[in-house]
Amino acid sequence: MFGILRFIRGFCGFIFAMQIIGLLPVLSWLQQPSAITGYMLAILFIKIIALMIFGAAFIYGRKGINYLYNKKHGTPHPSLTTKWSL
Repeated sequence: MFGILRFIRGFCGFIFAMQIIGLLPVLSWLQQPSAITGYMLAILFIKIIALMIFGAAFIYGRKGINYLYNKKHGTPHPSLTTKWSL
């Protein structure tokens, strides 16, 4: 069970990282603000929402796994010692 939860947390972390990488083209918008369209702003809004959802799932997934592991075994999960460990 913990392996599946850790896999889901890793998937959420991967999607979170991909959303950050997907936001890098926004930096080029500063050079030509007149080229920004409504479609570009809609995609930016969707990416920011996905970034927040998957980021929260990645961060709070660790707390949930540690809570369940602690409830079952009495100690925090040994593989989740740092915030970024999967």
